[in-house]
Amino acid sequence: MKSPMLIRHSIVFTVLLFCAVPSPAADIDWSKARSEAVQLLQELIRIDTTNPPGNERAAALHIQKLLEAEGIETKVLEVSPGRANLYARIKGDGSRRPLILLSHTDVVMAEPERWSVPPFSGEIRDGFVYGRGASDMKGTAAVHVTLMRLLKRLNVPLKRDVILLAVADEEAGGAGARSIIENQLDLIRGAEFLLNEGDVAYVKNGKLQQYGVDVMEKAALWLRVTAKGPTGHGSVPLANSSVNRLLEALDRLRAWETPLVVPPAVAEGYRVLAAQQSDPVLKAAYADLEKSLRTPALRKRLLSDTTLNAEIRNTFTITGLHGSDKVNVIPGTAWAQIDARLLPGETPAGFIAKLRNVLADPDLEIEMLEGSTPTSSSADTALMSAIRTVAGRRDPGVPVIPTMLTSSTDSSKFRAVGITAYGFEPFKMDDGELNRSHGDDERLSVENVGFALQFLYEVIVELN
Repeated sequence: MKSPMLIRHSIVFTVLLFCAVPSPAADIDWSKARSEAVQLLQELIRIDTTNPPGNERAAALHIQKLLEAEGIETKVLEVSPGRANLYARIKGDGSRRPLILLSHTDVVMAEPERWSVPPFSGEIRDGFVYGRGASDMKGTAAVHVTLMRLLKRLNVPLKRDVILLAVADEEAGGAGARSIIENQLDLIRGAEFLLNEGDVAYVKNGKLQQYGVDVMEKAALWLRVTAKGPTGHGSVPLANSSVNRLLEALDRLRAWETPLVVPPAVAEGYRVLAAQQSDPVLKAAYADLEKSLRTPALRKRLLSDTTLNAEIRNTFTITGLHGSDKVNVIPGTAWAQIDARLLPGETPAGFIAKLRNVLADPDLEIEMLEGSTPTSSSADTALMSAIRTVAGRRDPGVPVIPTMLTSSTDSSKFRAVGITAYGFEPFKMDDGELNRSHGDDERLSVENVGFALQFLYEVIVELN
């Protein structure tokens, strides 16, 4: 469920081969491998897994068929009727702990009338594969599956087991990942690392700026705030109506400026970015973000960047309002939906307590629709080192920067059981491409499929 606009600057922290195998990458026809991954992406797009209802079992069975044809161990793990996860595993020698490749097979809805191609066609046009889920995240799923096939075919010597998980329901609650944690934890027990959706290789003005690897994310806290009051006819206004009480409370909420908190890792990430700034003011501001935010003029400029603003405070967005279904009826109940996102260190209960004080109406009901605790992983690991090694070989001088997602993914569920989880999809993308995720004409370039495939193959080899 990544939020593409927030990936842009979400800063938080700042194929070599085994000696026994001199050059396994040389044995791969990368053009052929890319075509294989692109074909699979098209096939996955054509399986409509719009959530709800999902129908991810069809995608799981399709992937299972391809992997079993290679002799790879697989399991289809039922989540609910019509919905399933796909699990696959290639064994290493066991001397190091497993790596998980995680993707999700469900997608958000699409409005066909707004697209230039049918959203479930998988059409290739001008070097791009179009379709709902192309970038979020069936493209990564296709890359992961193709990686498994390559590792098996080439009999790459592995010290780590490589586990593939293609899960259901990431876009609407995470029941797929949760079912693994709650019911099939033995399948992934002992895993050390996990690669999932998240940050990308960010391009600006045609130039690669950074490889972002998200190592932490804010937690979603979805709330419903309900006000009650007397009912009546719309022709006779009531000052204490449910709608009026709700709107008055929401006005107080909209005026609330949550405190600024600059985690040390966020500060470090911006210090890295400072060197890339041509604007001397921003260069100085990024070099010491916390100090700069104490200067009113700089604070105003920095907070005008909506992504930076979301990285350094708890945020909330009013996303829905409901009152009467009849224009001439004063309803007894009115409610609002609020999407809050919490920084590490905050808890749902703590934020709700602060929210109650801001709303300043003790009779309002606050219902938590969904809530979790923010999670993070260390940026000082063998996996990060492998990513940096491959990035340095491919794009010397381009920094690899650990980042924070201001949205949330299934990574948090796996971090909670002790697995180091990184959100990293090495697709070279600019804001225009990122904005298509969850939007109209979602697409992924054929070139990006091939680049990510080879990049992640080299990371796996480097990590083993």
